[in-house]
Amino acid sequence: MPMFDELESIFTKRMKRPCQWWLRVVLRAFFGYGVFFLAVAIPSIGSVGGLVGGIALPVTLAYPCFMWLKMRKPRKYSRMWCLNWGLGIIGLILSVSLMAAGVYVIKENDNKFQWFKPK
Repeated sequence: MPMFDELESIFTKRMKRPCQWWLRVVLRAFFGYGVFFLAVAIPSIGSVGGLVGGIALPVTLAYPCFMWLKMRKPRKYSRMWCLNWGLGIIGLILSVSLMAAGVYVIKENDNKFQWFKPK
């Protein structure tokens, strides 16, 4: 839905009028067709999920801990200081290991894919 809303808002901004119902249907159909075509044309795109997840994981696990340390400035080596540093480092280690696993999966499965022949 966010992608459809974005397409409709681009149309509304450029044309300076609301998007009609039939145009919404056409936009959604062509978007669905494009995504389906990419899924069939690039079979290794499912393997990229782990790599993208590993890149995005520090935003959820590590950065909040380090931001809290930067903003609150607790005493060094206090319980909260150690806890946040530990959780931040664990989040970064998990992220690096997930990125390494994503690269490994892409490398191992890339030669098995057949273009335009989904299994």
